[in-house]
Amino acid sequence: MRINLKALAKAIVVLILLTILPIVGRQWIPEEFFRAFSAQGGFDIYGLINSVALIGVILSVLILLRGHAEKTSPMYLALSAVWKVFSLGIVFFVLGAGHPETFGLLMLGGKSGLNENIVVFDFRLFAFLATSIVIVMIVRSVLQFQQSKAKAKSQEAPARVTGNEK
Repeated sequence: MRINLKALAKAIVVLILLTILPIVGRQWIPEEFFRAFSAQGGFDIYGLINSVALIGVILSVLILLRGHAEKTSPMYLALSAVWKVFSLGIVFFVLGAGHPETFGLLMLGGKSGLNENIVVFDFRLFAFLATSIVIVMIVRSVLQFQQSKAKAKSQEAPARVTGNEK
């Protein structure tokens, strides 16, 4: 198996930027920052950093796998579909500010003493549009895969005919 240096380099860069830097960099973030955002904003910064690191690891693995698959193989088609679904998960993650399970319904706020402040952002329309786009992209990938398979077979058929004449 040959090594795809371009895919390996991309995976290393993604791993460094999305996994190593956030985990190592959180030690330099002041503790007051964590307390302020967790109490007033409703954010779990440590959980958010760990989620970004997990996204970086999964993205690096997908880049490596996709870089080593042939474009006409069924594995490449499966990886392409997984890639698109994973990107949809990232969209849900961003729209939900670290909570992809909300599917775009973002609730921010917190409590300080007797006061409670909650703000609700409804991004579910964007989540629906992103889901529709991913479905269309997966269908397009399947159609392109079928077209490339047909093209490969049509190029293979004349080679067999000319090979039999000799």
